[in-house]
Amino acid sequence: MGKRKVTAAGLAISGIVISASVAPVTAHAAVPAFPDNITIFPDRDFVSIDGFSEHAGEQVTIEVQRPHVGLVGSATGTMASATAIAAGNPAIEVNHPGGLCWGAGGGLQVTPDIRAGDVVSVKFGGTVAADATALDVGVTGGALTTPTTLVIQGRLGSEVDPTFLEERIIQPALRDTEVGRRDARAVPGALVNAPKGGYSSGMEVADGTFTATYKFESAETATVAADGLYTVTTWQDQDPDGNTQGVTISEFGEVGGPGMGGCPVGAVQQGPASPTGVVVHDGGGSTSVSWTPPEPVPGTAPILGYTVRAVDRLSRNGVQNEIGVRVNDPDATSVTLPGSVEGKRVEVRSFGEAGESWPPALPGGDPSADSKPPTVTAEPAGGLYTADTQVTLTADEAGAEIYYTLDGSDPLEAGSTGPAAKLYTGPFELKASDGPRTVRFVAFDKAGNASQARLEKYTFGEAAKPGAPRSVTAQDSNASATVRWTAPEDPGTSPITGYEITATPASGAPVTTTTGASTSSVLLTGLKNDTTYTVTVVAVNAVGKGASSTPVEVTPKAPAVDKLAITLAKWKAGDLRLEGTGTVPGASLTLRVGGPNGQVFASNVIVQPPAAGAVNGTWSLRLRTGPGTVTNPSPVHISSDKGGILEKVTLPNG
Repeated sequence: MGKRKVTAAGLAISGIVISASVAPVTAHAAVPAFPDNITIFPDRDFVSIDGFSEHAGEQVTIEVQRPHVGLVGSATGTMASATAIAAGNPAIEVNHPGGLCWGAGGGLQVTPDIRAGDVVSVKFGGTVAADATALDVGVTGGALTTPTTLVIQGRLGSEVDPTFLEERIIQPALRDTEVGRRDARAVPGALVNAPKGGYSSGMEVADGTFTATYKFESAETATVAADGLYTVTTWQDQDPDGNTQGVTISEFGEVGGPGMGGCPVGAVQQGPASPTGVVVHDGGGSTSVSWTPPEPVPGTAPILGYTVRAVDRLSRNGVQNEIGVRVNDPDATSVTLPGSVEGKRVEVRSFGEAGESWPPALPGGDPSADSKPPTVTAEPAGGLYTADTQVTLTADEAGAEIYYTLDGSDPLEAGSTGPAAKLYTGPFELKASDGPRTVRFVAFDKAGNASQARLEKYTFGEAAKPGAPRSVTAQDSNASATVRWTAPEDPGTSPITGYEITATPASGAPVTTTTGASTSSVLLTGLKNDTTYTVTVVAVNAVGKGASSTPVEVTPKAPAVDKLAITLAKWKAGDLRLEGTGTVPGASLTLRVGGPNGQVFASNVIVQPPAAGAVNGTWSLRLRTGPGTVTNPSPVHISSDKGGILEKVTLPNG
């Protein structure tokens, strides 16, 4: 976000002063202060948390509260490491690939439809550390009014400070035009040229609406921009350095709901919740069943009534008989079934326009005493077996019922037992002659809590080692070599657990190192310069070492001079960034204020191996706190433990 200075007369932007007819919004008392922040993307129901480095690695809960309703969504997870936060990465994200699902860690299993007025809070140890309010702002449309003019319109609520506003077009293809960057921006005020040229922009704000106008240098560029993503950003507070806090970003055309696979659907798409506290009294001639109506998830359709079924515990030829009634009263709490329910399982479900609840509620006493789902396991676990194998399924709660299938299908399908499901009554045998089997299973305890569905794959045959790694390359450097490879096409009969990399000279002892399974490159050290080594890579699994890769040769050489260079240098209070290159991978850099005897503000900055096809290694440093971030440390003296020196490096402000 560009820096903006609020003045008594209005908002000064690029020399233009806009008088605000609406009083500025007073910042919420709990809005975080830089470098901490909360950014809300209401159209995608996505929240990003930055900073809070003092809580790095701690458990955090993100909650969404709606006025006059209460909690509508939450997620609990672990904050990023201090190193990741200092590097400028988000501390944690919710409903965004790589982040948490809403509902993670327990609580409401629903993706909240975040709306204007909702309050997003960050809690550590049950205490709110900061919060931000989703503000009422959005783009309503955009169109080319001339071949080179793009006009984008939108709305803003009365709580939005009209000087805290920015419209932005996100379009990576703009990099290849005279704009030269992936976005174009407009802020309140008359048309002004963009700082880097390529277009001019301005924005009019009046009567709860805004109109952003962009004038591009060519019709082609205007067309490219018109195909981008239109966004509008507003914020609750802004500090003297221009840092915007409590940010809301509305994205035109984006849709809400789960942001990635496996996350719970929104309230509108959910069926009703099951009742709780089911109690059954079998009188022989009749059976009374009572229950407690569920607390509805905010936003879901209303409950219309209940179904009560008594289902045979045993199936005959895949068929289970049942008796039941339907109660068309959402306030009902009991009903009587005809006859005895001996040998049957009583299931109570809510129903509404979206269908019946799942899983059903089962008898089990006071639900407040048991809200924890059972855990179900298989022994032995899936894997490769050379003979017939007996499988035992176990739930950690007495009286829990387990259903399973042997073909990988869902053991329980929306509202009833799946066609291939069996009620587990004891260990079963998987025969090697029947080939691979996929056992899928789920458990329900007496209180109606459902376990996570588990899946184990069993295969039969001879154990096999991995194939040979592919595409092995070795790039020389000083007394070392960077070795890269691609995983084998055939991992064998069990997952790859790691790799062994060996460099063998014509005479003398080989140099060997090992890496983890997810690694595809390694810096092999301890080599002799001007000596040719034959390098091979071997994959390893539980069976053993696989075949060696096709050998490649490498001859390490000492660099003439350890040379360092700067590729990026920036500084502002609370944010120092330096990036560069070095000719010796593994070299350790020390950075000082002023000169070779100045105060050390960073050390052990390691030069990383060069990327594929590159000659030099790279290094980077980003500091948010500590020495070097309060005042600009320029000129900076950088020294390498391999002899390289950079003197009088200036960090521009900005």
